[in-house]
Amino acid sequence: MIVPEAARARTQAVATRRNSEERSMSTAYSPTELPQPTEDWDQLRADLDEHGYCLLANALSPAQVETVRGRLLDQAAGEMADGIAFRDGGPVADDGTPPPNQRVLNMLDKGEEFHQLLLHPIVDEVVCHLLGNQVISSSVTANIANPGGQPQALHSDQGYVDIPITDAVVCNTLWMLCDFTAENGGTNLIPGSHHWNRYPDPVDDYSKCIGLEGPVGTACVFDGRVWHGTGPNRTQEPRIGLLNYWCRPWLRQQENMAASLRPETVATMPERLLQRIGFQVYGSLGNIDPAPDQQGLLVDPGKPRVGRRSVP
Repeated sequence: MIVPEAARARTQAVATRRNSEERSMSTAYSPTELPQPTEDWDQLRADLDEHGYCLLANALSPAQVETVRGRLLDQAAGEMADGIAFRDGGPVADDGTPPPNQRVLNMLDKGEEFHQLLLHPIVDEVVCHLLGNQVISSSVTANIANPGGQPQALHSDQGYVDIPITDAVVCNTLWMLCDFTAENGGTNLIPGSHHWNRYPDPVDDYSKCIGLEGPVGTACVFDGRVWHGTGPNRTQEPRIGLLNYWCRPWLRQQENMAASLRPETVATMPERLLQRIGFQVYGSLGNIDPAPDQQGLLVDPGKPRVGRRSVP
């Protein structure tokens, strides 16, 4: 998730206080205590409930990884060449050099290769377990952590929710398009922090923060309440991940799907995918004039609008 400005300001003091090279990667856990990549759906749901994250082994085949990663890197290179790349991972240098990391936004409009991820069984089996069966996509973005990037401040992806934080209203599916390690910027995360009912604070102890690890093709689902952030990449190769940010159907999406997707992109999407991106009425929410659609039906963006009228 791209961190909202309010949450960014609240957590920036945390990033300053932490020792980014040592404390962020320290751990008080033995490997057997933490979730391991598995294909057992029951274990995945149990890991998510207890630790705030889970790891689906072999979520993508080598061929799928190659297809998704290839389109992503091609898009990222094109945006870089056109001077429109979204850069983060630190401040702009005195000489004007931008930060090393790159984000790619609005991925659904940049290749059908990314559409399949929203229809993956992990959504029905794990994401819906946390957020309900009518979950919708809030955004689909990529995070390329290049060497030299600074660690992101630990934050919650639902930092706009007031305390008490009783329930998850969002979560992420992180697709590992390369091996994720503590050395190459695997996401910093505190297991179990989704139970703490608060947000990061400068006085907090980060000794239980881990670097999320998993082999290429793994998918990680993590609860929106979990404290996490991009880790620093100490290797010579980019760390490539793609994020499906999910929300409950009554919550405003991070990406305005109706406005950000080109009509020709929407026209290629099957009904199930349109439901997943919020083109389905939920209760009385999401309707289009002139007549309210029934719950569960897809809205038709091409429906004629009533517009301004009066009696002649």
